[in-house]
Amino acid sequence: MYLVTRLTMVGILFGLVALDLAWLLRPRPAPFPATAIPLTRSDAPHLYALVDRIGEELRAPRADLIAISGAVNASFRTYGWRRSRLVEIGYPLWLILTPQERVALLAHEMAHSRNGDARHGLVVGSALYSLHEFRIVTGFGWQPGDGVSALITQCLLAILGVPVRVLIFLMELLLNRFSQHAEYRADEMQAQVAGSAAAASLLDVLITRTQPVGGFLASSAVAVGTGNLWTALRSHVNAVAETELERHREFARVEKTGADTTHPPTYLRMQRVLALPYLAPMVSAASSEQIEAELDKAAGRVARRLREDAQSARYR
Repeated sequence: MYLVTRLTMVGILFGLVALDLAWLLRPRPAPFPATAIPLTRSDAPHLYALVDRIGEELRAPRADLIAISGAVNASFRTYGWRRSRLVEIGYPLWLILTPQERVALLAHEMAHSRNGDARHGLVVGSALYSLHEFRIVTGFGWQPGDGVSALITQCLLAILGVPVRVLIFLMELLLNRFSQHAEYRADEMQAQVAGSAAAASLLDVLITRTQPVGGFLASSAVAVGTGNLWTALRSHVNAVAETELERHREFARVEKTGADTTHPPTYLRMQRVLALPYLAPMVSAASSEQIEAELDKAAGRVARRLREDAQSARYR
């Protein structure tokens, strides 16, 4: 504002640039994930009851909202200025789990709400989100035919984005080690709630079966298929040979811990979980049929969205 009020050509130019940068880097909360479908408490009362029970055992804050998506994953995050707590369940992963493994999955994510991951905090989380937005804006997007002036502009933006990329790298490097310890802590808490056997079994699924799920969802069968997507997915995963599953386990055994990763090697996590003394679960997989019925309608919407996205990518 000072530069603009100087009323000189250079002052106004650099002042407007500074104001634009301030707007791009302004503190902002993470939005609700665009690809997720929210479920209210009236939509899924049994699922919310299970999550609330798990949260009580963990002494974790109550989840404000549950959503499902087409991700082969699950996550806990906060969104919006109110810092609403969201548990996102990737339905493709949920589909291939046993009822008690699902309890372990939900317990792991609710444990993260108690751990207080700095990535989801108001200060650090907002800073990371703003920096990532600025990195997108300063990305080099010039294409042949855009002209010389566009090339110069894109080069200047890319140069301007270099310090931002360095800062993001340094912040991620500092946070990754904390995140790895948080994963171990969440594993222990999930084993306490769901039992060590279910926690270890869940980790084995992450090692062996999530890759076939991802391969199926990336295949042309999603775009051209006309049957029930979830039935086809379950059949595809059940048809994977045991030798292929063992190959994935062997690969996991030699995985190394990296300073640039947020999760420790899954095989090491499994070994730690199996060594824990939590044999009997504190929360059992009750009301699984009712929960499946509650998710059925939203799961159909997720399947349609995945097919539409696959068809768009196929004919783009």
